[in-house]
Amino acid sequence: MPTWTDPGPVEFDAVVIAAGTSSGAFVALPYDAVDLFGTRGRVPVVAEVDDVRYHASLVAYGGPHLLAVLRSVRTATGKGVGDTVHVAVRLAAEVSAVPR
Repeated sequence: MPTWTDPGPVEFDAVVIAAGTSSGAFVALPYDAVDLFGTRGRVPVVAEVDDVRYHASLVAYGGPHLLAVLRSVRTATGKGVGDTVHVAVRLAAEVSAVPR
C-alpha cells in the first residue's frame, strides 16, 4: 500500500481548463506534488473548489498534477472553463500518511 506525505491543507487560485473532452475540466496544481505529497503518482484528496467539497485524486498525465473539477461542482459554483476558482486540497484521511 502506498504511503503519502501529508503537507496539511494546500490552497491556491487557478483557472479552470477544458480537458479536451465534451464536458471535462480541471485545474493544475501549481506546486510540485513530489515535494508536497512525496509521489509522482495519484494522490487521493478531499478537494474544495469555491467552498464546494468533494473527494477526488490529483493525477499527472506527463505534466503537473491535475484536479478534475466535476460538472456538479462547476454547476454549484457557477464557474466554468476560463474562470478562476479558489482551490483547497488535503490528503484524504483514509490513506496512510507520513506527517511532515
